[in-house]
Amino acid sequence: MRIQEHLKLSTAVSLVAMPFLKKDTWIPFIASIGIDVDHYLWYAVTHRSLRLREAVRFFQQADPPQTAVMKLFHQPLFLGLLLFLGIRFRSRFLLLVLAGLLFHVGLDILHNTQMGTLKQTLSEQAMYSCPECGCPEEKLQLHTVRVTNNLLERYHPKYFVVLCPACHERAHRHAPVR
Repeated sequence: MRIQEHLKLSTAVSLVAMPFLKKDTWIPFIASIGIDVDHYLWYAVTHRSLRLREAVRFFQQADPPQTAVMKLFHQPLFLGLLLFLGIRFRSRFLLLVLAGLLFHVGLDILHNTQMGTLKQTLSEQAMYSCPECGCPEEKLQLHTVRVTNNLLERYHPKYFVVLCPACHERAHRHAPVR
């Protein structure tokens, strides 16, 4: 899920939670957005670079790597530790941070499930052949053709296509596919 979508949804939930959390509404909001700092930290360490623009470009490539270390703050062990510490020290702050992190992780799970379903459906419709080059490919990759601003239409198949890895990489370089 794109950061803009996380931001919109986190803002909406924060507004709903405001009457209950009052001045503490910012805590889960910042946590739900800031959780992705683990991606940047992983990039900085593994690529020995603090350049944010390069990190963003890296994660926008056709099929960026996904590792558990890259998503350290998303891991159940980290979230469980935060829950333990929040309860142990009776810390409202830690529990509100945890709530924001869990909201974000929940959105990621929903997103990954929807994207997996789209990939499967579109791959079956394409009969496991790349629509661009016609090569048979069992592991087609899902490519976003257009990003809609309407979150309710976010996962509509008209905004996606499946491509073989080579065509997918070319699509991300904005080069002609053929």
